[in-house]
Amino acid sequence: MEEVLNQREAIYLLSDSHELDKACELFRISYTHNDWDEANKVADYLHTLAENLYHTQLRNAADGKYETLDTKHPLVFYYAYSYLAKSIYYQNMGKYEEARNYIMKYSEMGWFMGLDQSGHEEVERFRFLAKANLFTIELLSGRRELLPEYVQFLHDNDEELLPGLVGIAEAANLNNWNIDDLLNDFADDIKIFEGYEDRANRVYYLKLVNQLAIYHFKKKQYSVALNYVLDSLQFSASVEANADFRTLVALFETYRDLATPSQQEQYQTILLRGLHNEKGINLGNYGLGVS
Repeated sequence: MEEVLNQREAIYLLSDSHELDKACELFRISYTHNDWDEANKVADYLHTLAENLYHTQLRNAADGKYETLDTKHPLVFYYAYSYLAKSIYYQNMGKYEEARNYIMKYSEMGWFMGLDQSGHEEVERFRFLAKANLFTIELLSGRRELLPEYVQFLHDNDEELLPGLVGIAEAANLNNWNIDDLLNDFADDIKIFEGYEDRANRVYYLKLVNQLAIYHFKKKQYSVALNYVLDSLQFSASVEANADFRTLVALFETYRDLATPSQQEQYQTILLRGLHNEKGINLGNYGLGVS
């Protein structure tokens, strides 16, 4: 884990937090930056740490010793989260069967010994997440017939709407589906998402807007697509998603001749704002028009 922590993001982890919480935070950082090799390594480390602590607690309990971990969540959360992290990694690698296997692992954590009330609540929480994420995997695999059922699931569970729409848009792009009617139905919700201020939802919103840009480019609706690219550029800077920023700059440059004067002006404003913001993006590190 020392190798993992010795990177620029380590500043986020300079605290007295337990190693389990640090690993979860580092996975979220890797997810934000689309650093999937790092995310996979952190997920494996998290699982090893959680599994070792679990067996240690079992041995101590057998000897009449009970230890309380100084963590934000009960131990079962981290055990299940390591499976969730692996499923996210495989999903983003396009390895849907492997992702499905890990989803099934955290869908049922009731076997976990020593659960208290908060532990049982985490088991139920991950069971719910597994149901939602299985829908996404099936859609990415091309099973469009599940889309109406999933849309109803999202209507019934508002908290899953934003990540759910990310999965739907990605599935539409992968499988060349037309989802215009669905996007119209959720248009008001998408506008609301733009105003979210917490980091996690802003990262999801960035991923959604990226997928919507791709969707409209594929439909040759270039003006709409470029508007989404501009929105993505603004959000990628706000959440320090540098990899997304580089990709979006390249994407805008590719279609720059199709941009309206207003869009080109907005693009230049975003770049200049990043250049002059010492906590933002240093354009000298990227270059314009790179592929």
